[in-house]
Amino acid sequence: MNQKDQKRIQIEKKALGISLYGSVFFVFAEGIMAIFTGSQSILMDAVYGGADLIMVIVSIRIVPLLYRPMTEKHPFGFSQVEAIFITIKGAMLTAVTVGLVLNNIQIILRGGNHVEFTWVAAFELAAAVISGGILYALIQKNRKLDSLMVHTEINAWIIDTVASMGLALAFVLPALIQTEWMHEFAPYLDQAVAITLSALILPVPIKTMLAGLRDVFLLAPDEASLDRIKEIGQTVLAPYRFEQTVYDVIKTGRKLWISIYFKSPSDTISISQIIKAHKELETVLKKEYKDLYVELIPEFEPQVLDQESQIVNSKS
Repeated sequence: MNQKDQKRIQIEKKALGISLYGSVFFVFAEGIMAIFTGSQSILMDAVYGGADLIMVIVSIRIVPLLYRPMTEKHPFGFSQVEAIFITIKGAMLTAVTVGLVLNNIQIILRGGNHVEFTWVAAFELAAAVISGGILYALIQKNRKLDSLMVHTEINAWIIDTVASMGLALAFVLPALIQTEWMHEFAPYLDQAVAITLSALILPVPIKTMLAGLRDVFLLAPDEASLDRIKEIGQTVLAPYRFEQTVYDVIKTGRKLWISIYFKSPSDTISISQIIKAHKELETVLKKEYKDLYVELIPEFEPQVLDQESQIVNSKS
């Protein structure tokens, strides 16, 4: 492992450490407030944060694996470990969110729950400010990394920040709207907010899980990324007169594996030209995709090879 990778590991661990300590703080703070106020919305945040905390602890342990080189035993390195981890995390958070929705529906059916809205609003407003600070720190760290795991944590903290701000505004409503309708609805407000919040959150872990599954099954990246890779490949290779036939692109975890098959206009292929084209292509691609493996593979027409073989045999 080179010095550059070791530095990236340290930065990535520090970024995940920020998320870890932030999650520990909020799990305890939200747990205490959920008991104190009886708020299902805060309890939902605490449970969701607890599930995420477990995954952050695991992610810190597996980071060094992701920088190990490819071997015959592990042809993709340990990139798929990250993909499997992201899939499990997405599935786990999806299950937690659905479970919390069902729990809140049961509370509504039992007549709702009275909550001290002022305390909840003040707590959530403070939580939004702190979450926003953690989110900013993670975004700054990930600019140097482009890490899939850190990006997943950024998404989680975006949810926390927006959710806390939304909860703070929602729980101010009873104080602002002094009507009979609001008084009757008050026992159900906490659960209604929790269910609404869960519905808004749910697409994020589902998308995370589906993206992880794509990587686990070694499928191509999204159409936009594929088109961009082809555009770069065609632009870089055009001066070399290589006719690109197939782009074989696989994404697993944070790493892209790009194989470009090409034909040469002549019977001879210059090895030095291929090396030069490969180096230029890799340099340009790495400006947009930091972690990738790219190869240029010459493709030969079977019919042409058969004809040349027959000519050689006839001469002999």
